[in-house]
Amino acid sequence: MLESLKEFINVKDLWISYRVPRIWWFGYSDIDVVKGVSFSVSYGECYGLVGESGSGKTTILKAFMRLVKPYRGSIYIDNVDIYKDDRWGKEIAKRIGYVSQDPLTSVDPRMKIKDIVAEPLIALGVDREKAVERVATLLELVGLNIEIMDKYPFELSGGMLQRVIITRSIISNPKLVLLDEPTSALDVITQAQILKLLKDLKDMMNFTYILVTHDLNVARYISNRIGVLLKGYLIEEGGVKRIISEPLHPYTKIIVDAFKLKDVGELRYSSTGCPLYTVCKYREDICGREMPPPIHINGDVVRCWYFKNFKNR
Repeated sequence: MLESLKEFINVKDLWISYRVPRIWWFGYSDIDVVKGVSFSVSYGECYGLVGESGSGKTTILKAFMRLVKPYRGSIYIDNVDIYKDDRWGKEIAKRIGYVSQDPLTSVDPRMKIKDIVAEPLIALGVDREKAVERVATLLELVGLNIEIMDKYPFELSGGMLQRVIITRSIISNPKLVLLDEPTSALDVITQAQILKLLKDLKDMMNFTYILVTHDLNVARYISNRIGVLLKGYLIEEGGVKRIISEPLHPYTKIIVDAFKLKDVGELRYSSTGCPLYTVCKYREDICGREMPPPIHINGDVVRCWYFKNFKNR
């Protein structure tokens, strides 16, 4: 049970686009990849963003680190708008930790482990000797022998290196840790070990997590709530148990069926209205024209015309 339900993160109507070259004529086009996404996260909570490749999950994490800038909407952390408060840029290294999906591409192969982990602290002005002392303490906390401090990344297994990345992400004692597919590059046994470590660290140090994953099993293990993304839209949000046992949106049901190894068939997405319009068996005419507004039900959210109209009958 969460110690506190105080709101820590509030994402409001977030829209993000990428500029891409046009195929058939000169110039560029702006393609929306995150479309009106809103959600909030409480202190000490793990919020999972679930969806297939191209749904906008990682782009949302990039927005938290100010690597991409929304053209509409806002992100509040501790009641501070991170895009309007200039001080926040200096706070990112101290307040936000980040764990990537591929540990090998997340480190400089020429640096020793102690220098890789200590780097965020040194960048914040901490004395190198003190930084290395903290590295040793945290490496033991995540289950690694301090003898690896003088090794290089290629000398470690994938699981050990991911523990190193996790250690680096929490070295500055951040309030928020962003997890971008943290186990996707690992074997099944190592995945389970890393997930347990992340859960134990959250409980021990009261971190707030935002987890991005395409694997519902990973989200179920570590998340308190789940938001389901479809082509940039947040189409459903709710508690983990309810999402898996009673999905409201047809697309969420497809994800849950795939999780249960059921045949879900081929998905073809519509470019207008609800992306699932082309293949949805519950579709109505309005589904092909526009997305419905969020419908709030007992703290959960769903965006589906069929559900809205069904509730009104």
